[in-house]
Parts: sequence; structure tokens; C-alpha cells
Amino acid sequence: MLVAARVFSLSHPTPRENGIKAAKEALAAGRVIALPTDTSYALAVRAMDEKALQLLWSIKGQTPKTPLTIFLGNISLLQKFCAGINDDVKNKFLCFWPGPLTLVLKGLNNLSWNKGITPNVVSVRMPLHPVAFEILGEDEILATTTANKVGQSAGKSISEIKAQFGSDIAVYLDQGELPASEPSSILDLSTDSPVLVREGGISLAEILKVFENTVK
Repeated sequence: MLVAARVFSLSHPTPRENGIKAAKEALAAGRVIALPTDTSYALAVRAMDEKALQLLWSIKGQTPKTPLTIFLGNISLLQKFCAGINDDVKNKFLCFWPGPLTLVLKGLNNLSWNKGITPNVVSVRMPLHPVAFEILGEDEILATTTANKVGQSAGKSISEIKAQFGSDIAVYLDQGELPASEPSSILDLSTDSPVLVREGGISLAEILKVFENTVK
């Protein structure tokens, strides 16, 4: 039986500190958390926890074939699950990270969080948000998805998200209603030619300065 969900306001130091501590404990216990990012609220579990991934897909109403976006706070962690990552590649990524750019990269074999139609491909982002960064730290790798059930609108506030998920989510980190923002841009680097799948918070013009042959 799941314990009642806990909601923590991020607007004051003490509940903020308690909330981040509770979120880390929930992740370690294989539970789902809701947290703010620089683009929207997200649901997250530990990416290396197979049971937690199954739980996330289940409460979201998706199948395990639905890809998830990986969050990290330390770019060196990419080498744990992505192929072809060297210092030159990392320096290019750091032109946009942390920030609203999701990269689609070639993954190593047996990625538990991505069992979609295209094997061994992973979406990765480093969010530009202090709370997300504090939870991620140097070592955490989170599998994330938008804060809504399949077929429902993404929650703009914790009250909207909690109305959908209730106690299926262990910890809600409440930053109020987030300001309107563009979604992250999505750049596919898993093939020989970079493709801008979605233009969002980072423009094609900005991306072309670093990835010269990008097409849209």
C-alpha cells in the first residue's frame, strides 16, 4: 500500500530543503516524484531502476515502448549510456546545456528506459533549473516524462498534477504555476546528419552556429 503523497512548497527555505530531501529519498525507494524544470513540470524516477521505470509507465498510462527523456546534471555521465562521447562532443553540448535543448543520441546496448521502435537511441537533457540540479547532483540520472496521464493536458500547477495522479506520486515539489515557456528544442544526432526535430527554446540559427549541417 502506497503512503500518502507529500507536497512541499519551494517558496520558503525550510520546506524547500525538506522537499528536496524527501524527493531524493523517494527516488531511492523506487517512487515517482513531480518536480519543476525550466520548461514545465515533469515526473521522474531513477533511470537505472527497472521497477521504478515500470511504475512510471504504469501511472502515466503508457507502454514500456514509450521513450523517456533522461535528465542529468553532470555531462560526464553521458558515457555511461551513450556511444561516441568525447571531449569535443561534450564541449558542443555545453554550448546549450544546461538549457532547453533535448539531444537524441546513440545509446549503448540494453537501455532499460527506451524500448521503443528505434533501438539504442536515447533522448537526453540537462535542465536549467536549480531544484532539478540539486536533485540530480553529480551522480543521479533521472528518467522523465511530462506531468500528465495519457490523453490529458499537462499540469501547469501541482494542484492540477495531483488531481491526476494523487498518491501514485510520492513527492510533489510545488513552485506554483510555472510561467509560460517554449518546450525544449529537439536535435537528433543519432544519424550522420543532425536533424532539428522540434524548434523550441533554442532556435535553428543558434544550433547552426555549433552544428553547421543541421537540417529542419
